[in-house]
Amino acid sequence: MIGTKMIETERLILRRYVVSDAEDTYQNWTGDPEVTKFMPWPRHESAEVTREILTEWVSYYDDGNTYNWGITLKAENRVIGNIAVVEQDERTLTYEIGYCLGKEFWGRGIMPEALRAVIDYLFEGEKDLNRIIATHDVRNEKSGRVMQKAGMHFDGVLRASKRNKLGIHDTAYYSILRSDLVTKEQYEALFLEMNPGYFEREYVQRVSEDEPASEMFLRLQEFDEKRYEKAFPENVTFGYYDGDLEELRRAVEKVVPHWVNFFGEKSRVYCGFVDGKIASFCLIEDFGAHEVNGQVWKIGGPGCVGTVPEYRDRGIGLTMVKNVTKILRDELYDQSYVHYTYETGWYGKLGYKTFLSWCGKGFV
Repeated sequence: MIGTKMIETERLILRRYVVSDAEDTYQNWTGDPEVTKFMPWPRHESAEVTREILTEWVSYYDDGNTYNWGITLKAENRVIGNIAVVEQDERTLTYEIGYCLGKEFWGRGIMPEALRAVIDYLFEGEKDLNRIIATHDVRNEKSGRVMQKAGMHFDGVLRASKRNKLGIHDTAYYSILRSDLVTKEQYEALFLEMNPGYFEREYVQRVSEDEPASEMFLRLQEFDEKRYEKAFPENVTFGYYDGDLEELRRAVEKVVPHWVNFFGEKSRVYCGFVDGKIASFCLIEDFGAHEVNGQVWKIGGPGCVGTVPEYRDRGIGLTMVKNVTKILRDELYDQSYVHYTYETGWYGKLGYKTFLSWCGKGFV
């Protein structure tokens, strides 16, 4: 545990409280009915009440397991707000952050700046920490915007799930995972680990700077199969391919001839069919397990995805990829990976996101 250490940002210093902060703390937030409107505790009636609370808070710092900062502007040392870890769940390696800010300082981007800094501090210092969450009463929309600006992901609303001084309320939940903070450099290292010697290959070196290719990922726990839905007549079906290999290769050759050799007797192939004929095809690939930012990702993905020309623009190919993505999720893969594509908008309909682009000279 790293505890509460000073954090410096462009405009702010987040620091430990001292008891002498009581008057500023009371004036800026603990005594303000508007700032404390959605808090689970009543506003303080006097600075003396705040002083008693601060005395208690200060005593907790020595345990090394307390994360509780006073927010100050660099230009002045008075406390204008608070940000703290309010819950710790060791079972799921999750911390919950709570915060508030004096209303004189609202609308200046101070709270998102502080929240981003604390998120970075916690993930950097607590190597086992996997998830950080923040919540708000759904009536307090401004708090939700702070979470969004800090890069947190909206997870949903739990009805009647928490209580504040206004009573039991519906609660909006936001989160950010350690894996959400993977850097471009870490993605580049992962790519080279999965594709050793990639930029030494002749066909790769021919990829133009003017038309770079893309690499895409989809975190499978976030996959929403309802994001793309398409109805088909009864003669359109989907499933694993178990037919004649040469027939499959003839279909592949119609799309990208040099892919033919990737399809062999032991390949795991999934297809879309029209009247029993191959309309679209792809490999279901296993890229193995890789450590990324302190976590192990089991990675699979659709490979060599193609649709025979006469069956294009019907949604068959994308529905096939959607089904393969579901298969990977059900098989407990962590990430689905699309390699060497120019169809980012197409895959994006399913939630895939570009994490790298490259040309023959390297990453761009």
